Amino acid sequence: MEKLIDQYQDATNLGARIKIHDYYSTNKNDWFLWLFDQYEIEKESTILELGCGDGTFWAKNETRIPPHWQVTLSDFSSGMIADAEKKLKSLPHFQYKQINVENIPYPDDSFDIVIAHYMLYHVPDRSQALQEIRRVLKPGGKLYAATIGKTHLKEFGELVSEFDSNLVYSSAAFHAKKFGLENGAEQLASYFSTVELKLFSDGLKVPTVQPIVDYLLSTHTDLKNQLTGKTLEEFKMHLEQKKKDNKGFIAITKSAGLFEAK
Repeated sequence: MEKLIDQYQDATNLGARIKIHDYYSTNKNDWFLWLFDQYEIEKESTILELGCGDGTFWAKNETRIPPHWQVTLSDFSSGMIADAEKKLKSLPHFQYKQINVENIPYPDDSFDIVIAHYMLYHVPDRSQALQEIRRVLKPGGKLYAATIGKTHLKEFGELVSEFDSNLVYSSAAFHAKKFGLENGAEQLASYFSTVELKLFSDGLKVPTVQPIVDYLLSTHTDLKNQLTGKTLEEFKMHLEQKKKDNKGFIAITKSAGLFEAK
């Protein structure tokens, strides 16, 4: 848990990971815009986002947000909330609150919509968290929860292990086993009457090695302490060779989607 807190104390590490998707995704339909398109939300709705991060989702969809939405953005990290509030200065009607999803400080039936993207797999007691989400949703309310599949970004781990099998890298499959595309519906079905999964087809095609290095060093593994000095330079050479072998780029699998639970 300490590593997780350190990882998300502010938006620095998250920003490095968002950047590689912004620049090198093969699907030119932006992920955040696609997510917004999947929402079915009435004009005058109360919305709670859990794990809002630095607010990039809302910044990218700023001009599309109906003025009568009552939006509360929350995160367990006060640093993330501060970064989000700074980024979203143009949305003064938004509210911000530090929240632990296992103990949401709102009465029953408070929200029409709860959003929880890329965060449920981090929650120690997911059952308690889902009970809390269900409790604060109004009758007929909806949860939107984006997550990843077991093959998401699998090549990152392969690139590290091929270079040095002793290096430790926690792949996306670790998170997907907790709450992913393959098992999320089953977990949600215990608390919601209907669950629908929408998949987003995408991948990465990266023509330079530095974004891959930046991504890996931003993760919550020990890589940033292991890939230093001469070892880091040798790893970059390893990536350059992989790029050369694959006609000038490194391909990365992406597996992501959105659950809508009513």
